[in-house]
Amino acid sequence: MDDALVSSKPKLSVVVASQNASRSVRDCLTALESQRKNGSIEIVVVDNSVDETPDIIRREFPKAKLIAADRSKLIPELWGIGISESTGDYLALTTTHFVPSHTWTSEILKAHERPDSGVGGAIENDTTAGLVSWAIYFCRYSAYMLPFAASGVSDFAADNASYKRRDLERVAYSISDGFWETFVHQEMLKEGMSLIKLPDIVVYHQNSFSFSGFMNQRFWHGRQFGAQRAGRVSTPKRAALILASPLIPLLYLFRITRRVFARKRNIGKLAAAFPILSLFLLSWSFGELSGYVWRDDESRT
Repeated sequence: MDDALVSSKPKLSVVVASQNASRSVRDCLTALESQRKNGSIEIVVVDNSVDETPDIIRREFPKAKLIAADRSKLIPELWGIGISESTGDYLALTTTHFVPSHTWTSEILKAHERPDSGVGGAIENDTTAGLVSWAIYFCRYSAYMLPFAASGVSDFAADNASYKRRDLERVAYSISDGFWETFVHQEMLKEGMSLIKLPDIVVYHQNSFSFSGFMNQRFWHGRQFGAQRAGRVSTPKRAALILASPLIPLLYLFRITRRVFARKRNIGKLAAAFPILSLFLLSWSFGELSGYVWRDDESRT
């Protein structure tokens, strides 16, 4: 009986946060379904959409485990719910706004033959994307644009990430209020674990949010980041963070521009998307500042 239970357990759980992705959910889940092999891959979708996304999942992807979440939840909180509902020895994270490459799961499993506890990958943008999508891409994912060499890192985006479950469980306390990767990775490094970024594990960003939707998301993600960070530092350090807040968008713009020019790709796209990108970074900055000032994050609407 024990052998039967072991054999039925999936090797890899893919936890997919789903939020208003009716335009991309089919491509995302079709790519994942095509990589299932004899039950070795479990797909857990945690959704709080207000569009037709959950209806599409129920109707067209009945093999995926669909979990409905409260509409107030942010994407990291959806990941946290999915992780608790998954069972595989390895955990991969993404969202329904991304389409994994056809070798995504096999490359993830190959990567976890290494001793590293966490593995991040490359994130490319849909080449037909409009300016808002490109601004979102540069805002969030410029650090993961190809080409880059495999390297040890201290952080990577959870939108294309995977972990050994046994290692993630060692820092389970850091996921109690959602999978905020920056803070989870900090705790993993404190425990002596290693993280790596590999170019062969690729997902493709699709049209993920409207302008207003991403402005709102950036503010609340920035607020949560600021509140968590403020709770981990001394009062003088917190005061310094508040005073330095006006520099946040300038720092991000500098980093993004440097990365894009270093890779010698998509420079024209960055120039065209620059005004929208600047607004997204300002929204994050106001959110981060509010998190520093009011650490006890108030309920979201």
